[in-house]
Amino acid sequence: GIVTGFQYTNGSVCAGDRVECNCTTSVGVIDWTISYRVLGSSNQSWIHVKTVNFNKARNGSTTECEGYTFTYDPDDNSSRLIFHLNASESILIVCQDGHEVDNETAIITDIGYYARAPTNLTTAFNASGVILEWEDTENNCTSTEYYVTLNSTSTDELMYNTSNTTLHIKPSDLLENVTYTYTVKGRAEKQSTISKPFTLATIKVKNVAVCTANTTDPCKNNSCCANVTLNITLESSDHADVKHPSQFYNISYSSNTGEVSYCITDYDKTKWTGSGFNYNERYHFTITQMNDFIAGEQINNNTTTSEYYCQSRENGGLLWIGISVLLIIILFIIVILLAIIVCQCKYRSQRKS
Repeated sequence: GIVTGFQYTNGSVCAGDRVECNCTTSVGVIDWTISYRVLGSSNQSWIHVKTVNFNKARNGSTTECEGYTFTYDPDDNSSRLIFHLNASESILIVCQDGHEVDNETAIITDIGYYARAPTNLTTAFNASGVILEWEDTENNCTSTEYYVTLNSTSTDELMYNTSNTTLHIKPSDLLENVTYTYTVKGRAEKQSTISKPFTLATIKVKNVAVCTANTTDPCKNNSCCANVTLNITLESSDHADVKHPSQFYNISYSSNTGEVSYCITDYDKTKWTGSGFNYNERYHFTITQMNDFIAGEQINNNTTTSEYYCQSRENGGLLWIGISVLLIIILFIIVILLAIIVCQCKYRSQRKS
């Protein structure tokens, strides 16, 4: 007899995938031989697992061994083999006719073993937490399970697993002022490099500069004669090395008449301009950095600017009085000069007549 038919799962097969082989012979005698080898091991010889023999005397029998299921159908002289591929293994399947030793072979290999480690690890933030993302472009196995490990210098490791190339971390899982990195392990236990560090903490404020500028309509409606602008400078080294959430600022100022609070809600905006300050009051500015996860009261690193004194309207009024007196004197001199010129013209006219 001969092997008249042999079909098997071909193409990209990954660990855990179902593999099916069908073998048909001319006389109904079928011998299966299964061997395996571990990919990457020093010994690449085939290791025998099981040999199963079928013939018409074993009508409709089924045999299971070490995860391999063999069935036999005497009506069409065929047998079927079903199993799930183990990780990092190649399986050698041989089906032969028991009499003439005519055979067909197939090698099923876990292609996930050849996948590279995940790359391009990135970190992003949104209002609900931290988004970790990576690429796995060299992996053709869609059923990959990724194992993500978060590390820090002050806490134990945090372990996550996912079948996607993104992972959402709840802010409640992380400590506020701790810096984290992470790694991702993909197919065949291949691990990525370490990600860039990230933290939930705000970026520290290095300096706050106070600038004043004259308004276009000075001293109107009991306001100061200048606007006040605060320019916030952040710690550049911290911002460059560690990924932080976008942040905003709470700005408050107080005087002897009370306290007013503003909030720069535009993320990452570091400039604020205020106007409408009262006369003869000393203002004390306080800036608190915040983000979606940490309030300023909790981090206790406020920055206070120098105090700014509003110019009183009386001082401005004296200036305007001085200018007005000068203008009146100039106008008076002009009138006298004009009168003298007119008198001289009349005198000359009378002499000629």
